[in-house]
Amino acid sequence: MPLDYHSLLTAFALSGCGLAVTFFVSWLASRTERFLIAWTFGVAFMALGVLIYSWYVQTMSPAIGAAGYTILLTGLAFVFGAGREFRTGVLPWRSMAVMAVASSIAMAVPMLAGYNGAAIVMLNLAATIILLITAWDYWLGRSEARFAIPLLTVLYALTGLSFVPCAVLLLLDGEWRLSQAPSNWAEDLNIVVCLLTLSGIGALSLALNQARLARGHKRDAEIDPLTGLLNRRALLGRIEVIKGPAALIIFDMDHFKTTNDVHGHLAGDEVLRSFGKILMLACRSKGAAARLGGEEFALLLPGASLVTAAKLAEGVRRRLAKRHFSGNGGSFASTVSAGIAWSEDSVIDFDRLVHDADKALYAAKRNGRDRVAVSADDTELLAQSWSPEGRSDAVDLVRLKVG
Repeated sequence: MPLDYHSLLTAFALSGCGLAVTFFVSWLASRTERFLIAWTFGVAFMALGVLIYSWYVQTMSPAIGAAGYTILLTGLAFVFGAGREFRTGVLPWRSMAVMAVASSIAMAVPMLAGYNGAAIVMLNLAATIILLITAWDYWLGRSEARFAIPLLTVLYALTGLSFVPCAVLLLLDGEWRLSQAPSNWAEDLNIVVCLLTLSGIGALSLALNQARLARGHKRDAEIDPLTGLLNRRALLGRIEVIKGPAALIIFDMDHFKTTNDVHGHLAGDEVLRSFGKILMLACRSKGAAARLGGEEFALLLPGASLVTAAKLAEGVRRRLAKRHFSGNGGSFASTVSAGIAWSEDSVIDFDRLVHDADKALYAAKRNGRDRVAVSADDTELLAQSWSPEGRSDAVDLVRLKVG
């Protein structure tokens, strides 16, 4: 049974309208995902362009044909823009405008001059180029989703390539003035491919957006908004999946309430942010930095020895002590105390590790602050708190037992 070309065009237009509504509703639910509104315009324009094209098939009016094709090409430019914005976060207005205007002019000039065959060839070539560029743009962002984005790339490429036979048959025919719209196997194949891939592209795009939103919610639930470090809950999750040995360093800002009272909370926040950056640089790929709450921070160091952890904590303490801040009371410095606990158990007991590190931290506070104290051994407090003088030499004494 031969395909009803008009019915296929109508089905594509209706599918496009439904998908546009779906993207628009998704955008209303999450307005930070702005690429959804670009996708809405893109699919809506394509659906409208196809509807106008079906009118052109019946009338063969050059003005109607040029209008329908221009709207269709504009929709393809918006689809390209939506893909670029999904990958980069920036809608490429200039590139979209160049695509839409250049392709529309290349199509409209021969169409309005009566050479509708040449115009349709230009339409097919322009659609192929825009869709292949869109496919390549998605391919560049494939690291975000190793399966979904390459599949999306294939769908865009297939859609673009389905326009090629339409152009080739017209070129081989050599008729530049057509009395009726092209009707052949290539046109049927093109609309069927577009109808099928439209659904797949829409479903994958929405799925990718939902996956990104889920990752964002998970990240927001794990990240401290002020410093960008992990929060206590996220740190616990990291500890649950690592195997010993591991060291935990807990830091507490010295006299932080006084800092807020004298210099203001904005200055206090700047101290916390600055210290967060120091911790990020200190651990890098070797561990996890977290803000436990208030002015208390932690560094989790899988595989680290107690001496390594002590040296790292000392380096962090020194870097903060060298920083200078400004607030309501003028220029000021801030210091930090640290307590270290270490475990060689294959399964890390988070509560015990925190308990031991807290005891060491209290020892550092009792002994004058701005210093590092170390606690180790499963059940006994092992600590050595040293003064600012001679810290480097004292690091190797961290295993000394105190009564």
